[in-house]
Amino acid sequence: MRHSYAVSLCALLAVLPSAAQAQTASPLDTDPSYQTMLALIDEMVENKLVSRERADTLIANAKAKAGRALAANAPPPAAAPSTAPQLAAPVPAPPSAAPTRVQVANQTADPGAKIAPAPVGNPQVVNAGGVALPADLAVDWSRGAPVFSSRDGKFTFKMRGRLLADISSTGGSDFDRRNITVSTLRQFRVGAIGTIGDHLFYQFETDFRRNATEVVQAFVGYRQKFGKTDADVRFGNLITDRGIDIGTASTANPFITTNINTTALATQGGKVFLMGAVGRAGGKNWHASLGVHGDAIDSDFTRSDNRMLLGRAHWNPILTKHGLIHIGGWAYSENIPDTTLPTTFAQGMAGALNNSVRVESAALAGADGSKAFGLELGGTLGPFYAFGEYGQRTVHGGPTSTFRSGKIKALSVNGGFWITGETPTYASRSGTYVAPNVLNSVLDGGWGALEAVIRYEDLDSSSLPLGGTGTAGTLGLNWSLTNNFRFMADYTHFRTDNRTGGFIGRDSGDTFAARAEVAF
Repeated sequence: MRHSYAVSLCALLAVLPSAAQAQTASPLDTDPSYQTMLALIDEMVENKLVSRERADTLIANAKAKAGRALAANAPPPAAAPSTAPQLAAPVPAPPSAAPTRVQVANQTADPGAKIAPAPVGNPQVVNAGGVALPADLAVDWSRGAPVFSSRDGKFTFKMRGRLLADISSTGGSDFDRRNITVSTLRQFRVGAIGTIGDHLFYQFETDFRRNATEVVQAFVGYRQKFGKTDADVRFGNLITDRGIDIGTASTANPFITTNINTTALATQGGKVFLMGAVGRAGGKNWHASLGVHGDAIDSDFTRSDNRMLLGRAHWNPILTKHGLIHIGGWAYSENIPDTTLPTTFAQGMAGALNNSVRVESAALAGADGSKAFGLELGGTLGPFYAFGEYGQRTVHGGPTSTFRSGKIKALSVNGGFWITGETPTYASRSGTYVAPNVLNSVLDGGWGALEAVIRYEDLDSSSLPLGGTGTAGTLGLNWSLTNNFRFMADYTHFRTDNRTGGFIGRDSGDTFAARAEVAF
């Protein structure tokens, strides 16, 4: 690393005198090569490769060297006429060949010319030798992707992305059509988040998965702080706040597939991203949200949207650096218009890739609404954690329906521990998991982090028309090389008992799934 910086500085030292000769009519501070040198040396100070005192000395020497180059290139003053005999002018001695050291500036003359700090090892900076940024722009590379911001803090912009490559293999089922091996790009997501001023923010993301494109998070928002309480309101296509797992990004979830509560208790159509408006408030150890949602983004404008009123809250009565307790709950009420097409209930029990391993029901024709609730309980202690979610959704039949009502019950209990000593990644302001904080990243010469996980799930839709039941137990191991790159492996044993569909009766089997993912 020091060698890379040294090469860059030597190149700039070679360029600096010639640049000074070419710009005798301009101050040295405006020369691009000089500004790039200042920025690069400031970065070396930031990364503790050189002391500030040493940097100041280097800058002073560099200015002196450039000044001598300017003086040597300046035209001689006009000589006064004289009648005295002219003597041959002495030949000036060549400038000293002693090496001159470059230095890093404090940027007091032009702070805008300094590049933003970057972590040691950032190839974009090292390979380029430092790049002078516009005077009003700063860049931070510490989060895996560049975060651009104006120096007055009024604007920020960050690219977001994730790539999830999955493979799944099922065996042991009595139905040969369930014993398959499949692979896909589960997610290929790109987007951005940003802020405008102190209160406005936005986010937009698009998923390219299973050879289809889907708009996911896409909203604008306004935020305000009231004492110690953070509050905001959001408008657009939003994720529905219905528990721990559903609000956790795929790249932060300890399992390859989210728990069954996420989709089994969703509104009609099973979508987790819905258009709507949501207000949120929270503090250090709690949050609450209330929102009104319609349908997911579509092109069907011939009927009214479904309407859902949804609320969720969580609280951490104990929150310390060693552990925490999580208590939460949510509820919603859904109205389904008469013109909505009937759907069947179908919930995967062996991951998201094998669509044959599902618990199913008959078509829910004529449903005019539903109500649902969920309860959350969990905690962490050191490297250990355990969380559970239970929920029910009751679907109500309308005047033309073939049923009066039916319930879907879902239970998910999971736990895990960090073998390498990391602490569970939990966000106390939202009650969800967040990306891991790897203690010994491979970027620093370490082996990364290992996490062992276990989960049990139970689903009962038997009160729906021809509804089935199922259970699943999962063991998993996650290897996080960095905070942004992870390998995952899950083994699931499933049982299903269906009364309709192509796989009627009791069945069991085993599924092995693996994933490679990167997110920024």
